[in-house]
Amino acid sequence: MKTAEYSKSAKGEGFQFNVTPAPKIIGGCAGIMFILLLAFFVAMILSTINTVVGTIAFIGIAAWGFLKMDMRKKNHRRPSSFFVNPEKIEVNGQNISTSSIHRLIIRNAYDKSPNIQLTGQTVPTGVGIGYDIRNMLEQISYSLEVETGGKATQLAGGMDDVTANGLYTDVSQVLGL
Repeated sequence: MKTAEYSKSAKGEGFQFNVTPAPKIIGGCAGIMFILLLAFFVAMILSTINTVVGTIAFIGIAAWGFLKMDMRKKNHRRPSSFFVNPEKIEVNGQNISTSSIHRLIIRNAYDKSPNIQLTGQTVPTGVGIGYDIRNMLEQISYSLEVETGGKATQLAGGMDDVTANGLYTDVSQVLGL
């Protein structure tokens, strides 16, 4: 699986960080089956009008799904950039002074609910597929956030754990934390 990446370049008294999130995932077999199932149902409905229309709809919806579907949260899909120097962080037009920073933190968008082990028991296929998709999304849904004034501001998202830890280390070193 391809991973996220970031670059660090000197700019004035600090550094500009540019983060490219990990590429989207389809969700393995589960994601492919979801897209094909959706395309099949629409094609089945349209095939009552004309078989050719149903076939074209099936191919079109399946192709659209493979190209567009990204199940990650919106703030984990887009590239981001921010500027850091020892006095402040500039992100999305907001200046955060180093003295007001409570902490830098790495978060995962899917950490709020526990993982459930499904060994030794019978579970519906849909439940297992859902856990597989969630597991794949967890791997590329890390973000680096800065907490100040009782709220968290995301600096970058859509990263794997190695990229998030590297970015955390570099930003911490620039800030002197």
